[in-house]
Amino acid sequence: MTKKVPVYSFLEQKTTFSLSADYQVTELQEKTITILSADGLDHASVVLMYDKLQEIKNFELEMTDPLTGKVIKKAKLRDMGDVAPSTTDFLLDNRYKFFEVTSSHYPIVVKVKSEILRKTNFSYPSWIPVRHHNQKVKESVLVFNFPTEMGLKYKELNLKGSKEIKEEGGNTTVVWTESDLEVQTPSFDLENDPKILLSPVKFAINEFQGEMNDWSGLASWQNKLNQGRGDLPEDFKRQILQMVEGNLDPYEKIGILYDYLQRNFRYVSIQLGIGGWQTMTARDVVQNKFGDCKALTTLMKSMLEVVGIPSYYTLVYAGEGQKDIEVDFPSNQFNHVILQVPTRSEPIWLECTSTLNPPGFLGNFTSDRHVLVTTPDGGYLTKTPGYRSAHWNTVNTKSKLVLDPQGLAQIESQIISHGNEAMSARQVNSQLNEREKRDYLNKSSAVAGLIVQEFSIVNDRKDSIPISEIKYKGIIQRFTQATSKRIILRPFLARITESQISFNTLIREDFYEIQLLDDLQLEGGSGREIRIEGKGYQGKLVFSQSDKIITVVRELSVSLDPGLEEADKSSLLTEINSKFDHTLTLIKPSLSTVKNE
Repeated sequence: MTKKVPVYSFLEQKTTFSLSADYQVTELQEKTITILSADGLDHASVVLMYDKLQEIKNFELEMTDPLTGKVIKKAKLRDMGDVAPSTTDFLLDNRYKFFEVTSSHYPIVVKVKSEILRKTNFSYPSWIPVRHHNQKVKESVLVFNFPTEMGLKYKELNLKGSKEIKEEGGNTTVVWTESDLEVQTPSFDLENDPKILLSPVKFAINEFQGEMNDWSGLASWQNKLNQGRGDLPEDFKRQILQMVEGNLDPYEKIGILYDYLQRNFRYVSIQLGIGGWQTMTARDVVQNKFGDCKALTTLMKSMLEVVGIPSYYTLVYAGEGQKDIEVDFPSNQFNHVILQVPTRSEPIWLECTSTLNPPGFLGNFTSDRHVLVTTPDGGYLTKTPGYRSAHWNTVNTKSKLVLDPQGLAQIESQIISHGNEAMSARQVNSQLNEREKRDYLNKSSAVAGLIVQEFSIVNDRKDSIPISEIKYKGIIQRFTQATSKRIILRPFLARITESQISFNTLIREDFYEIQLLDDLQLEGGSGREIRIEGKGYQGKLVFSQSDKIITVVRELSVSLDPGLEEADKSSLLTEINSKFDHTLTLIKPSLSTVKNE
């Protein structure tokens, strides 16, 4: 029997967009929310953003008791609170008006009207009728009015209602109606959400007009917006040429200039009016020593031009674990900028806001997604690298342990990572002090009870591949547990983590040398090899002994289907770690053997 989903509120709403010939858009929202319990109060709360390109023209709220018809509360624009975004290292001009609904009894009915004037039609918000969990949407209507010759693009997803299109006197009106929508819970799959993606055809921000019929049109507009803003001071150009003097290899030149950018310029996000899309001038970046992603990318592009290396300003939707864009719906779907340097083989990608990435490495913030490369002739969609091959996902460790009679173990370890895993060590080395680094090594150790006494973290690269080497010496408390006949070693094989298989590929080899103090023997005999296999992975675990030295080798190769669901990946990770979970036991020499000797 299906469990009934609780309903906290009912909603009826109408959203009307009206586009004018001067590219301004009026958005009118009308909502009636019937709140059934305190859990539904936030369904009626209102948050409206405003900045230089968006103005709040009106807000009205009326709360009534449906049983008596009595008006409980009224509010207008002047009654709203006003806050700025809580951010650091950001230059923003946007602020928020808000109104929170409160009540001590239920049900209540809240009617809300708001009007917003958008001074550009560069992008429209997606229309998503169901905005809250446990809310029953009785009816949701979207109306879009626009001059026919200016155009409107839309992509309908999971709609079940009706659509009506009217054309009259050079204007077009499209009306969508959705009714009796499913009540969603937190477990609802957002892929099934009814929604409409909206985008202009002809658009403008200030005096910069463009057309978005295809990706090339959007790229051309972006080029026009930034035209002439990459010029550099002559003395700075001479400085750039001096930095690469004698370096004829293009990649080495890129590396030198990228390193200079990382060391000398600070990232600050700038979202001031048109500055959300138009870059600062390169001259200003050189003078101020800071810039946002657009500005730092423009500066890097300009520096490369000075040494004869072309590169392309590239738009991307960034964020770890973010979905890819809708490639069949040319529109503003981007929130970040990177740089593409074309070569005869694969392009070199530069994340110009990073102080840690090697040249040519993007990391999971912008990897494996479609991007819009802007070129002098327009632009095109391509995809950033996925970093799934073995040389981007390799970890090798070597450890030497020396046991003592009190159950302690001295340990000396070396961990070398190539590619994605190496970035963790780079972040640790860059962001933590010495004490915090030591704590990190203690807590992230493969074996509990480690006390690090000496350590070093060295970061390097091989071309675009980041490399890290972590070395440490220390002691492990209570590493062994003794019985009358056996000594049992605490588990010491590092567990495979989610981060290590986040790119679906892993090549890992762990080598342990354990030095014994007594004539102990490996239980189960020397030369044991355990083969481990499963869907998407294979490996082995080898135990051997020579005199007082025990050697343990673990090899693992993981290659997962890129479409594997996260829940299935998590289960697979548990399976892999379980199969490698073998306790090492040593047998003490018997009393009779000692007497015979």
